[in-house]
Amino acid sequence: MNRFYLVGILLLCPLCLLAQGKGKHKKTLTPQDSLEFLLNEVVVTGQRSTVKLEVDRKTYDVDQNIANAGGSASDVLENIPSVEVDQDGNVSLRGNESVEVWINGKASGLTSENRGEILQQLPAESIEKIEVIDNPSAKFSAEGSAGIINIVLKRDRKAGYYGSLQVGGNTQGGANTSGNINYSSGIIETYLNVGYRHRQNNQGGAWSRQHNYTDNTYMNYDTDDRNRGNNLFTRAGITWHATKKDDLTLSGMGMLGGHNNNNTTLYHYGSWGAADDNKRMFRRNTGDNDMRMIHGELGYKHTFKENHWIDLTVSYNNWHADNKSYYQDSTYYNPNPTTYQYQNRPMFIRNRSWEVKLDYENQLAKTLKLQAGYNGNFSKENTPQEAYNANTWEGTSQVEDKAFYNRFIYKMDLHAFYTTLTWNTGKFGIMGGLRGEYWKVNTESYDWWQEHDATQRKSPYKKDFFQLFPSVFISYQLTPTQQLQVNYTRRLRRPWGGQLNSFRNTRDASMVEFGNPELTPAYTHSFSLNYLKQWDQHTLSLSAYYRPSTDVIQRVKYQDPTDGIMYQTNMNVTKDLSTGIEAVIKNNFFRRLDLTTTLNAYYYELDGFEYTIMGQKVTGDSNHNFSWTGRMLASLLLPKNFSVQFTGNYRSRQVITQGHRRANYNFDLGVRKTFFDKKLALSLNCRDIFNSRRWETITSSNTFERQQRNWRGGRRVQFTVTWNFGNMKSKRPQRQQESDDEGGDMNGYSGGEF
Repeated sequence: MNRFYLVGILLLCPLCLLAQGKGKHKKTLTPQDSLEFLLNEVVVTGQRSTVKLEVDRKTYDVDQNIANAGGSASDVLENIPSVEVDQDGNVSLRGNESVEVWINGKASGLTSENRGEILQQLPAESIEKIEVIDNPSAKFSAEGSAGIINIVLKRDRKAGYYGSLQVGGNTQGGANTSGNINYSSGIIETYLNVGYRHRQNNQGGAWSRQHNYTDNTYMNYDTDDRNRGNNLFTRAGITWHATKKDDLTLSGMGMLGGHNNNNTTLYHYGSWGAADDNKRMFRRNTGDNDMRMIHGELGYKHTFKENHWIDLTVSYNNWHADNKSYYQDSTYYNPNPTTYQYQNRPMFIRNRSWEVKLDYENQLAKTLKLQAGYNGNFSKENTPQEAYNANTWEGTSQVEDKAFYNRFIYKMDLHAFYTTLTWNTGKFGIMGGLRGEYWKVNTESYDWWQEHDATQRKSPYKKDFFQLFPSVFISYQLTPTQQLQVNYTRRLRRPWGGQLNSFRNTRDASMVEFGNPELTPAYTHSFSLNYLKQWDQHTLSLSAYYRPSTDVIQRVKYQDPTDGIMYQTNMNVTKDLSTGIEAVIKNNFFRRLDLTTTLNAYYYELDGFEYTIMGQKVTGDSNHNFSWTGRMLASLLLPKNFSVQFTGNYRSRQVITQGHRRANYNFDLGVRKTFFDKKLALSLNCRDIFNSRRWETITSSNTFERQQRNWRGGRRVQFTVTWNFGNMKSKRPQRQQESDDEGGDMNGYSGGEF
């Protein structure tokens, strides 16, 4: 019933906008704003705006979101419109997992393999805002067919010293504390942030029901999942304004910590319709995972004159993770006696990369601007996995299991050059760009015998690619407060390291997973039409998009009829099409109530396919459906310095390869009270009020049907205390004020360490 009440609110919001939209125009949009993506946000008296709507992106100020207090970056992203984070930490935008996630305008060491882990560790209190860019220009990486999500960390630039201390805890046993301090003058800017988080979750779990048609059998399981972890996060940086034209910046970010998990799973195997289970296996899985992440960055910027500069940044990223997993199996198969097995599977992930960025910008004339640059990324992963077994429950007398040894080596070097030209006159403007990317990939996967005898190794998989990625943005000023833009970009999705590893993973006793070294990138043509309208206290943003893709990478499942085992891998299956309309409506009523409503309705179509994998035919029928998502964030200012926030999300049924994902919804509620001129803040929030953050998928083929449900976390109540100190009301130095007013360096990125 609550779900339908939310839908009603979402449908009424456009009517509220039209009814309240009359008034004097306070903002005028210009073609220059459109092309440089530097539109000013609507000024709201009474409370700071939480959403900044621009033609090419949406910026969400999450610093004041009460629901994020004491949480992680994953929690923050879950409350961003059109963004979803599943139970494994995978991030998707508008239903598409091919999305790049950056920190401060760069990858900052995040990869598809470690992204979920880092986002769980990154504390929410360190994040200032989230930028969602659904169709980036040629200046940005072409990776991510759905676009880019940029996490901007806090870094204020007021003069003087200031900072804050924070401490909190939640009903699941978690706790957090952090502190930051900043100092800024006309010559030096420094900041330091240190945070500690203890995470605990005893409410995770999963279940699966599978019917195999080939032999009329079933495979079911039920899992109870518990985990806990500790994490230390720190950031520091210093900028030296050496001269009026030269700035030198040194910054770094690091994480140190880990987590332990303990889950129990009961597997059932048998003949469909039989009175009793033919086979049962009880598995206890415990894990001890330690991680370390280091990101260092050195930057230099020289300003020749206003709107003419060159910026060089060199960064280093290092990711280490020692994941030790232990499996204890107790198997009963009538009429045989119970058997026991102990498995020890340590994995040592080693990933490092260098990134070089060189950006140049020159306002050649009043109506003409040139941007050009180079981006190099050089990464390498070397991950060995070992295995030890014992035929006892306790794991005594372990011996090495050579059949499950694997060393995976993955290297990718990428070189990219881009150029864009921006021209505008009167009400009309155009920006055209071209990006060229050359990259080469080298993957190796060794078993135990190949590891110890190089003569048995197969030749590495080596591939290289060169592709061009054009972009065109055209804008037209309809009226002083209305703007229209149409754009086109070409994007891609590269397969990440783990998808290329042919090693067979048996961590799930009901499914064997392995990668496919033959995968190639998927390519997307992305078209969008954007409309932006501003009233006195209201803003409307409409976006229509059309995205056909080829060589789509999808997970496929099949059953081997000879042994009855289910397998899962990745394939370039076929073509797909995603098209839809997104509306963001921002209303401010009576200077007290701020409503941000997002509706995204889209149509998805996946062509049918038929492949032969390891001698087995794998098929998928063509599928299509209409889906929609809705979100509302309501912020209410009350007397006595109280504020209340309510967030509701709904996602309808969604098509996936060989099946669909069922609809889901969730609600959050938070209350904040400030004291002593906002120096002290107490906040209380309840996350997932109705325990509804669950993911349920149904997949099928001509040989099987499977229904799965996963959940993580459950309802959580968090209490947080924040103390702000320092000369918080000091003005910035004049030179820094002018620099900030010019906007960001990355086609409109404002804030952050770019």
